[in-house]
Amino acid sequence: MKSTIKFLTLGAFVLSLTLSSCKKNKTIELEPEPTPSAELNTTNLQSLIRNLSTPKQSFSINAGNYSTLTLTNGTKIVIYPNSFLTSTGSVVTGMITIEAKDVLSKKDMVLNNAFPVSNGQLLTSGGEVYFMATQAGQKLKINPTGSVSYKVPAGSSPSSSMLEFYSAGTSDLSNTNLNWLTPAATASVLPVMDSVSGPSAWVYDFKSDSVGWSNCDYFASYTGAKTTCTVNLTGSFDNSNTFVLISMNGVSTMARLNSSYIAISQEFHSYVNSIPVGTNYTIVAISFDGTNYYYGSQAVTMTTDMVINMPALTLSSKAGIEANLSTLP
Repeated sequence: MKSTIKFLTLGAFVLSLTLSSCKKNKTIELEPEPTPSAELNTTNLQSLIRNLSTPKQSFSINAGNYSTLTLTNGTKIVIYPNSFLTSTGSVVTGMITIEAKDVLSKKDMVLNNAFPVSNGQLLTSGGEVYFMATQAGQKLKINPTGSVSYKVPAGSSPSSSMLEFYSAGTSDLSNTNLNWLTPAATASVLPVMDSVSGPSAWVYDFKSDSVGWSNCDYFASYTGAKTTCTVNLTGSFDNSNTFVLISMNGVSTMARLNSSYIAISQEFHSYVNSIPVGTNYTIVAISFDGTNYYYGSQAVTMTTDMVINMPALTLSSKAGIEANLSTLP
């Protein structure tokens, strides 16, 4: 039965890789999770992701004024006057609400189910930003003649390889995975020294033209062989209550592993031939049974078609999960 499920699952993944890229000014699609059958109740899994998600910040600003907003992890959002339009294209005036969060660390990527993957290809992330603008409950658009830009902390050794990526979606990612896409034309994000509202520091500074999720990343490039790996769970942990991820050690590259969506399964797979062989990784599994949280991890060096049998997960808590994720190499 496991081999049959694996075959069906890998076939679905291959089909997902045929999604075409879209230009920046077109609708960017999410990577929807397949609709589960009646046999697979994912209520606990969705509750797990919602419970772990980091909170949004909310700001009230005047749409006609210049504003600088600072997010929890240090990202600054710079908004110029008249930068928003209504759904019918009128320039917005008066007070509006901004909701935002920044996702910069591996820990926060896991907690928010916001993994850096583009059509099955691994990305190395420099930071993700969720941004939404509304007025009287109505979603606004960014004015092409205005300016909304993000200044994402880049650390002391920033990369010059970053590109802009975008994904649609709300802040609730409990039932969908972000699929990051970049414009057809090159959209480089170069690090700059920034002194807005504080001491000068390296930031990735890029302008956004749409609400939703934005990211500065580059494709993880490895010249060697790539493979597909499988992670097996034991006990009461399966795809109805658990998610499994693979984290590449030393870089902000990670992905959530997938499983069969047609029945209960304890077998999780990477995207087909996406994982570089010979590289060191940490496998993490997090579970919620409706009352209790569980956590487990295992260090591996990837081999061809590797099958990883995880030990039973141990009882944990939200705080314990966050503490463990903070130590991911």
